Amino acid sequence: MRTPPLILIVDDNPANVEILQMRLEANNYDIVTAADGEEGLAMAKEKQPDLILLDIMMPEIDGLEVCRRLKADPALPFIPIIMITAKADSKDVVAGLDAGGDEYLTKPVDHASLVARVKSMLRIKSLHDTVIEQSAQLNTQLKTATKIQSLFWPEIPELDAGRHIWAISVPAGYVGGDLYDIIPLADESLLVYVADVSDKGVPAALIMAALSTKIRSEARVQTDVGRLLETVNNSLHRLISEEGFFATIALVRYWPKSGKIQFAIGGHLQPLWIIEKGMGKIPQISGISLGVTPDVRYEKEEILLLPGESILLYTDGVVEAENEDNELYGYERVVNYIENSEGPPWAKGLTDEINMWRGNARANDDLTLLELWRD
Repeated sequence: MRTPPLILIVDDNPANVEILQMRLEANNYDIVTAADGEEGLAMAKEKQPDLILLDIMMPEIDGLEVCRRLKADPALPFIPIIMITAKADSKDVVAGLDAGGDEYLTKPVDHASLVARVKSMLRIKSLHDTVIEQSAQLNTQLKTATKIQSLFWPEIPELDAGRHIWAISVPAGYVGGDLYDIIPLADESLLVYVADVSDKGVPAALIMAALSTKIRSEARVQTDVGRLLETVNNSLHRLISEEGFFATIALVRYWPKSGKIQFAIGGHLQPLWIIEKGMGKIPQISGISLGVTPDVRYEKEEILLLPGESILLYTDGVVEAENEDNELYGYERVVNYIENSEGPPWAKGLTDEINMWRGNARANDDLTLLELWRD
């Protein structure tokens, strides 16, 4: 808002304009005037004042119509409008407020009431402008955070012929709490995982960054998937338990040449083992979410991924995706898609399918998929 604020007076009566102008200039406000509704509309668009004093009773375009047009113009910033009426009837006051007026004064205008209402509306204008400015700054910061978070997504490594990896993570907002990683180990195996931090937005993204860093650090010295989760869980518990956050994870160690897979689960959805367009019976193991309680033991299991088979890791943003009717995509639709489409791979097509099924509905959760498969 300007200093001093600029006030536009719109009134077809020169005497009224002169009185209002003198009183407001005496209180150190800058003033511009318009003699009718048409001129008032033009002046408001040109000057974009901080406040408008608008007479209701004017020829051709009255104050109610001027107010409606100004409030409906998306090119104009928020401008408080004080309606000035010669009628004290409540119907006229209601009509002015329904048209978009923010406040009203009745003629003859009392000097003290005029100054008090102008100050009040300008305070609202100042607060509104501050919120808009802070919102713009926040959006800029969030866009920067989005770029920073994208640096956490690893490059997909090129594997030997016939062995493949594909992954994607799409936050529901600017930043999210989903995470995946692919970490090459010294024995030519890969440590692969998909994780989901409770909640969304900036706090979840910060915890995600801490989780990613801890797993990469521990993977250098601890390659057993169960014991790695035990170590990471203790660290995460110290970091986030008091705030009530936690993270779920499906962790896999994969030997591409042999197809051997070891995996452990921390409160996460079981991976899908896809065999000939159907679901293989993957060993069911349990494990509590990371960060909930310390000193937890995590089971591990092992399977062999044969040519033509696939392992799909995913977050609950897949099965809990909502369409415009607030229906969940659900596990059955995932299975139905796999059974009735060509693959491997299935993850990319499934992602496209969910986006089409969601339609114009806003994403309600982060969505992450990672698939390993062999030709």
